[in-house]
Amino acid sequence: MTTTTLPVTRTSQDLAAKLVRFLETNTPPEGLFADDLFTDFTMPLWRLQAQGRDAGVQLRRDGHPGGGRVPRTRLDETSTGFLLEVEEEWEDRGQTWYCRELIRCDVTDGTVSQISVYCTGDWDEAAVARHAEAVHLIRP
Repeated sequence: MTTTTLPVTRTSQDLAAKLVRFLETNTPPEGLFADDLFTDFTMPLWRLQAQGRDAGVQLRRDGHPGGGRVPRTRLDETSTGFLLEVEEEWEDRGQTWYCRELIRCDVTDGTVSQISVYCTGDWDEAAVARHAEAVHLIRP
């Protein structure tokens, strides 16, 4: 199977890098989010929304109080912004947690004005181990 990768603009690359930094630190870099940011967060069996930059940042911090790592990403540009697929890992309650997310960002005037996050849910070490025993992934 051949995949064709289309070029991504510098704006999308820069904003995606800032978004990854935010996911790792819980501190949004300057110029990432618009003041009137709309956040729509979907997790298994639940959905949350926030209006405004501060409320969107707080929504993230409430779900992931500490920082973490984003070991893998994929960036694709859309007609209104970009899609960022990420894997996250973080430490909490004495163990390492994991999730995968697809993040759709609309960009207005060089900042993210709307963000929709679709999350697999947070997997603790036991869930990661059960998955590794039951499933052989072809790609990471």
